[in-house]
Amino acid sequence: MTRRVRGSAGNVSLFVVLLLPALMLAAGLVLDGGRQIQARRDAQGAAAAAARAAVQLSPEEAFGQGLDAGRAAARAEAELGRLGRGGAVSVAGQRVTVRVEAAVDYLILPGDGRVSQSATATPIGGVTGAAP
Repeated sequence: MTRRVRGSAGNVSLFVVLLLPALMLAAGLVLDGGRQIQARRDAQGAAAAAARAAVQLSPEEAFGQGLDAGRAAARAEAELGRLGRGGAVSVAGQRVTVRVEAAVDYLILPGDGRVSQSATATPIGGVTGAAP
């Protein structure tokens, strides 16, 4: 038979009550932090894909003066649309920069977050990889 010690019945529940907020915070940091890292990785991938798509020169651009800003922006926006993302595209000379923002919904921690990633690409051509 087991012997019961009188007066120590509430020690475990007090310990659990005091430890529960710390455990919830740790779980929130792990789970919601992972969601934020994944959102950042997805936004970076979308920005890089759109920037690469923007610098894929059409035959007219390849044999002409180089990158056309209007066509490059349209190609980047089409790629962002295909990926289901929104973003800002800027073209400066032969350089295309795409910035993608994404919202992160936290499951445990209060509030929500936003991540922003950008990627830059320039066209290359020919065997040597020199800019057209």
